[in-house]
Amino acid sequence: MLQDPDNPYEEWEETIRAVSLKVAQSRCELIASQFPLTEVINVTQTTKIPSKNGTYKFICWFRTELITNDSNNETDN
Repeated sequence: MLQDPDNPYEEWEETIRAVSLKVAQSRCELIASQFPLTEVINVTQTTKIPSKNGTYKFICWFRTELITNDSNNETDN
């Protein structure tokens, strides 16, 4: 979850395979939980026909808040 939506952010995506949109959403949430200040903004299905193992291709769309380092503005004493 983003701390401050007004801060700069980066959007990125990850392709995954899952048996349904519900499973894909859960997997995307799991991926997002591994990165600080990251949220899932969308999950889209890109294939209509399942693969031989019964999965479809999905894209997880993420937004990650950029962490700014203000320590460059501090002076050493």
